Amino acid sequence: MGLELDHIFVCVEPEAPEAEFLKAFGFEEGNRRTHLGQGTANVCFLFHNAYLELLWLRDINEILSSVVRPLGLWERCCWGETQACPFGISLRSDVPGSLELPFATWNYYAPFLPKGASLPIAANSENLSEPLIFMSPVSLQPSASPLKRGLLINKPGFDEITKLQITLPGEKNFSAELRKLTELGLVELKRGDRFHLEIEFNQAQSGQIQLFDSKLPISFYW
Repeated sequence: MGLELDHIFVCVEPEAPEAEFLKAFGFEEGNRRTHLGQGTANVCFLFHNAYLELLWLRDINEILSSVVRPLGLWERCCWGETQACPFGISLRSDVPGSLELPFATWNYYAPFLPKGASLPIAANSENLSEPLIFMSPVSLQPSASPLKRGLLINKPGFDEITKLQITLPGEKNFSAELRKLTELGLVELKRGDRFHLEIEFNQAQSGQIQLFDSKLPISFYW
């Protein structure tokens, strides 16, 4: 079994005003969705092999419910106040239907999923200084999905996400779950004074970089 990056989320302000930075850069919104029962909503920017999700708080009662609260999504969505990590890493298997992860997990019975269905959540989820790691129920790349193929970013140089590097504040050792992702070549980690996500596209063949506002703690290399 092999694992691939499905998407990465970044928590933003309600209704994602930060999306305007990406649109001004030349990206088109893929789709917006409300996660009924989870208290969040999103807007996605789709590339051939993965996508970037901007996630925000929509309903305080839902996000603090007993089912959703263990994810720490409230703290992550309010990261400017709580200092929680605003990132999440979603993986998919190259084996259709497989939801296995190579480390300890617990089952999240997401309210927006069919009754009885669940998503595996990495056991480091209670560590709010690290990204939330979870398995996607989707096994197709966006470019292979009939519903998503027409929504792909068409800006030259941004076909595929080829590397992720995440900077995390702190001095403690990274969790076993995060270390496993680095062993598998899915993410690179480093320590710094603030949360930051570097996304490389197309092996950074053009040697260019784009930084965004501090409210959107990401940078692009292409």
